[in-house]
Amino acid sequence: MVKNIEIRQAVDADSEALSALVCDVLHASNLADYGLENIRRVAGHFTVPGVRHMINDGRVTYVAEYQGRIVGTASVDFADDGHRAAVKTFFVDANLQRAGIGARLFERLKTCAAENGVTQFTLRASLTAIKFYENMGFVAVRDHWEGTERTVEMHN
Repeated sequence: MVKNIEIRQAVDADSEALSALVCDVLHASNLADYGLENIRRVAGHFTVPGVRHMINDGRVTYVAEYQGRIVGTASVDFADDGHRAAVKTFFVDANLQRAGIGARLFERLKTCAAENGVTQFTLRASLTAIKFYENMGFVAVRDHWEGTERTVEMHN
């Protein structure tokens, strides 16, 4: 368990570090499940301008900092009906996974959702992350395919 993790809302200045983190995690943690072509396609959404757009597009994005370095990120988008929230991104440094950072990020998402009157989450989990989300109380609902990329829709 890593201590002294600061969870805070992301700002534009985090875009470069977040882009690098996400691309590193995709290659280190997801490559075996998805192959290089899919990883490159997904990583293409996380360029510095792409991340900057995500920080400012209406979703709420958090970062986890450890020893002055961004080591995780998670974002949530609230549905128009006010009852559901969609987890949009969730990445933790591959070298620090299973150290409690993801759980801390998810707790912050839950707090943010509760502050907005929301208790239900939905997400599309990578094959790599299914066990983590099950440990967070999610259940698989259905498979989702985008070309050869399989994710699993999950709800809590």
